[in-house]
Amino acid sequence: DRQPFGITIGAEGTVWFTEYRSGIGRLRPGGQIADFPAPTADSGPYGIAGGPDGNLWFTEFRAGNIGRITPTGVITEFGIPTPNSGPTGITGARDGALWFTETTAGKIGRVALDGTITEFPVTAGSGPVSIVVGPDDNLWFTEHVGNKVGRITTDGVLTEFVVPTAKADPLGIAAGADGNLWFTEHAANRIGRLTPGGMLTEFRLSRADSQPRSEERRVGKECRSR
Repeated sequence: DRQPFGITIGAEGTVWFTEYRSGIGRLRPGGQIADFPAPTADSGPYGIAGGPDGNLWFTEFRAGNIGRITPTGVITEFGIPTPNSGPTGITGARDGALWFTETTAGKIGRVALDGTITEFPVTAGSGPVSIVVGPDDNLWFTEHVGNKVGRITTDGVLTEFVVPTAKADPLGIAAGADGNLWFTEHAANRIGRLTPGGMLTEFRLSRADSQPRSEERRVGKECRSR
């Protein structure tokens, strides 16, 4: 049970994905699958994203590492300074680095291509999960415990926006073609829309038990149990 989790597209249409129980998987366009075990056992590979260096970068939730894997499968791990940080989401940014969430530690991290990691604190106990580059080139992320959506500039300036519905449990987030940020509210059965200027609108889904989410929910439960 390798438990495939995060997924992204690499060069020449190659699909790369995390295997939470083992390491990283690669699927070539012709259908050939290869598995690359993470150096640290039971590290919990989670989110994955392409970097500007042509490599793939991923989070290791259990080990508290950021991993880098080359197209040929060579993996290097970089330890996050904060112990038990619980990194989950990761994305490439316009500054040429990768940015990631530290769900357990309540921080946002930045890893340069040489592996240097810088951390930025968020509100304590906020539980940042998903992260994405917005149309304004800033990083936007959900805080599933804090019930907020956060924005952080590449200079580390943080702004947080409270979700109007209490205990909405915001999880997944994406940049929309309309220039806004869209996110799921798992516990509130709603979809949220946030403009780069901070105007937040919620849309109620037709089914009361729809529970919109993203893959982060599984690890989110694990985070709360620790």
